[in-house]
Amino acid sequence: MQFYYGVQNVLRALDEAEFWKHQEAEHAGLIPAVTPNLEHQYVKRLEQLGVELYHMNAEAVKYIESATRSRGMVNRGLKTQMLNLVSQCVEQSKVFVGLMEEMLQNSHAVRASQVSQTVIHHMIRESQYFIGIDQLVLE
Repeated sequence: MQFYYGVQNVLRALDEAEFWKHQEAEHAGLIPAVTPNLEHQYVKRLEQLGVELYHMNAEAVKYIESATRSRGMVNRGLKTQMLNLVSQCVEQSKVFVGLMEEMLQNSHAVRASQVSQTVIHHMIRESQYFIGIDQLVLE
């Protein structure tokens, strides 16, 4: 993401959040699919987090639609709400990364599957990319 858009950076950050929340929700569903015998505790946590990620994606879409209707002329109150949502999205991604790192360390099923490990490492890198990009906008 380029940072020379000035006041539009909030909208760019919101676009990133919308995209990555959708990606992470899909990733939450993919992990059990590629990990034979994944422990029930992780399956349940991933299912719950997947629902939360899709919810956050829907919230981002609502704000994007508001910005579209306002033709990019976002007032201070709406901008503050957008930044709060982006901040929540970043924190949610940190939780997701933490869960994936926990699975890499503690899940026997993940440790037994090189494919699962590779996929999860890739997902962590993608979520960390989002965290890094949107944290810059929040600073």
